[in-house]
Amino acid sequence: MKIISFLMSVTTCFLITGCSTPGKEIIKKEKSEFNFYISIYDSDIDNPENDRRCYYMIYINKLDSGRTTTGLESQKKQFETVLPANRHLIKVEKWVLNENLGRYVKMNNIDQPKPDFIYINIEEDKVVRVNLKSSKSGTAFYSVIAE
Repeated sequence: MKIISFLMSVTTCFLITGCSTPGKEIIKKEKSEFNFYISIYDSDIDNPENDRRCYYMIYINKLDSGRTTTGLESQKKQFETVLPANRHLIKVEKWVLNENLGRYVKMNNIDQPKPDFIYINIEEDKVVRVNLKSSKSGTAFYSVIAE
């Protein structure tokens, strides 16, 4: 009777934990809740005094679609959403904290990252990740990954 009880508990434990061969685990890609991600940061901040708090307004197809998380210019700021399958115009607008006013203000157009837009193609069942790296000189580098 004890042997049967032991075998049942081992079988139950095996069923609960699942069976896998060591080193042969199957990696399942979870379906993402969003299909568009953008990550933005400044690449050449070299002094903490110059590392201001900021966020980016995101415009999709010329409509206000939200904003990134807030952080230091040198930190990655994130934005994510669901877009229908199609070609989309993504525009970014940088806002920085003005400590004297105690609020965020839009940077002058001349100081905005250039280019401040990108066209992306969203396909069914694909996730698009955009990384934007900007510099003090105002140039922006975009990389796009479709998964």
